[in-house]
Amino acid sequence: MLRGTRLVIAAGLALTALAGCGSDDGDDAEERPSPSEATSAAPATYLPVPEDVTLTEPGTALALGEEGVVAFQRRQDEVGVLAVTVERIERTSFQKSFKGWNVDDVTAARTPYFVRVRVANAGDVDLGGLRLDNVLWAEDGTTLEAPNYYTAEQLPVCSGDPLPAPFAEGATAELCQVYFIAPTRELERVSFTPFGGLDAISWSGELSPVKKVKKNKEKDEETP
Repeated sequence: MLRGTRLVIAAGLALTALAGCGSDDGDDAEERPSPSEATSAAPATYLPVPEDVTLTEPGTALALGEEGVVAFQRRQDEVGVLAVTVERIERTSFQKSFKGWNVDDVTAARTPYFVRVRVANAGDVDLGGLRLDNVLWAEDGTTLEAPNYYTAEQLPVCSGDPLPAPFAEGATAELCQVYFIAPTRELERVSFTPFGGLDAISWSGELSPVKKVKKNKEKDEETP
């Protein structure tokens, strides 16, 4: 882990980057639609996808461990399709998981969460290099928070890399995303809003202990 890494957040702003390591891969996924555009009357085929793909209906509430199939515009002329399973939501603390980091008072008032996600490419567009920064958001009941990503050297317990290249149809990967939730609030669900501002697909469930990463690659253990 990098020692002395400085973690600073501007008060009142959604987090898109921390210590120069947050996501800025805006070209890789669609921008989140405005909530004012949301509607409950939503066809499942909100974007053109291969005929053998069935998208999860907008507005569906999934439990942790359940799969949702979502489509998004990676670029103007490219529609990506991912089968997404949010496997775990882990609540942690700066004292436990960010030892040695230089955290300012505003940041320290927030609560860090690790979200572990398994994805598979269910479409015909290569998604190599994609990050889910504009695909999966954390909700605290009032605001939306974007994920943050750190290298294995900075944050071994929840390192986040882009999808490997290539990442063609059928490829799978496991990702870990970091969210920082405002004081007095909790991470209630992880959500994806389909193209056009349709009702969000969400994942929620019981929190899990933080996984402990071992350098000798033994089986992961969970900290109490």
